[in-house]
Amino acid sequence: MKPASAKPTHILLVASCLALAACASGGTNDSAPRRGSSNQITGQELQDAVGQDLLTVVQRLRPQWLVVRGGVTAQGRTSIAVILDGVRQQGGVEILRTMKASDIQEMRFMNARDATTRYGTGMGAGAIEVITKR
Repeated sequence: MKPASAKPTHILLVASCLALAACASGGTNDSAPRRGSSNQITGQELQDAVGQDLLTVVQRLRPQWLVVRGGVTAQGRTSIAVILDGVRQQGGVEILRTMKASDIQEMRFMNARDATTRYGTGMGAGAIEVITKR
């Protein structure tokens, strides 16, 4: 009687090791730009936008933030609120043109429900929360 060959076992073992190595090496690419969640623009992303105003940054990185959602006001339009360090700003998203990316720590989009819960009524289209470097 011939002894059983160990070749199939070795092949299976090598294939398993290669599969595990491929999974383990699937980490992040540190040279790729870092992107936060769809509801946040991180400080790293803002560093990459030095010299740009915030409206340009939002248009480039998160254009979906500028799509009006929710109800309509008595004037027939709803605007997205801008909250700067906890204080609502007048002028809607156009106020973002006056702010530079280099002065900002991070930005977040809040849907209408979350913005209303946190800041009160008048947030039917949501809010862009801007946190400056202090």
